[in-house]
Amino acid sequence: MKIIILCCLIMAIGFSSYSQKKNPNIEGAWKQVYHQTITGKKIVVDFPGKSDVDAVKIWSGNRFMFVVREKIDTTVTDGYGTGTYTLEGNRYEENIKILSYKPWEGTSIKMLLEIKNDTLIQTYPVDEKGQMNKEWTIIEKYVRIKK
Repeated sequence: MKIIILCCLIMAIGFSSYSQKKNPNIEGAWKQVYHQTITGKKIVVDFPGKSDVDAVKIWSGNRFMFVVREKIDTTVTDGYGTGTYTLEGNRYEENIKILSYKPWEGTSIKMLLEIKNDTLIQTYPVDEKGQMNKEWTIIEKYVRIKK
């Protein structure tokens, strides 16, 4: 009888750990390689194409930060941001503390996050159920920076 109870306990622990969603490993530095904006039914690939972008995003512990320099024609714009984040499965939320676009400071943005090999894809904004916004959506792709 003790053996049966022990076997059931081991199976229960095994199934519970198997069914838990593992968070993808986002720790480290990532370089942005793609940026797409969807407005209604109109899809615009902003980068590469419309603009030249040099952007890096870094995750460490529960914090994120990014810096970006965007050049459109002869106009150069710098951007930055930092804050904390939470990640549960593919549901990601940034709590923005400092941002170059001041109206978003102190806000939170819900996103979907997916990693395929060394490519990270962020889609935002999404609602509580992970559904994309029907009015506008941004899709960003990053590649992991190798050591």
